[in-house]
Amino acid sequence: MPAINKLTNDVLEAEKTDRRLQRELAAVRKKMTAAVVLRKKLQDDLMKITHIQQVEAATAEERLLNMDFMKNKSKDLSCRNKIAQEKLDSRQMEDSLTHQAILQLSEKIAALKEETLPLKKKLEPYSDLSPAALDAQLEQKVDFMNTLSR
Repeated sequence: MPAINKLTNDVLEAEKTDRRLQRELAAVRKKMTAAVVLRKKLQDDLMKITHIQQVEAATAEERLLNMDFMKNKSKDLSCRNKIAQEKLDSRQMEDSLTHQAILQLSEKIAALKEETLPLKKKLEPYSDLSPAALDAQLEQKVDFMNTLSR
């Protein structure tokens, strides 16, 4: 009987240890599953970041190439502008033919048109008269003025 009790106690102790180990194993599995899920997520994030970096690197490279192109184009245009300016200087072009001078003349013309507008309105009643009628009317006014001055 004592041997059976000892064996029963040993079996109960083994079952108790087995349950404890099962709980620890379940906890370890749970932690391991969480670690595997986290690792997978980190790998996915790393792949995304790597892809984004490649795209950004390509964009940066393209921008650098564009910047180099623009710098070269700017130097080329500056050189062409300098050559064209030297040609103009060698031909001794008059300043009155420059764009700025033409703009100033245009502004003066616009101002003169504004000044003559009231005069045109004053002459508007006479615009429908024929030249002969206009001469006759002018003669009448001149005669009238001569009569008044006597």
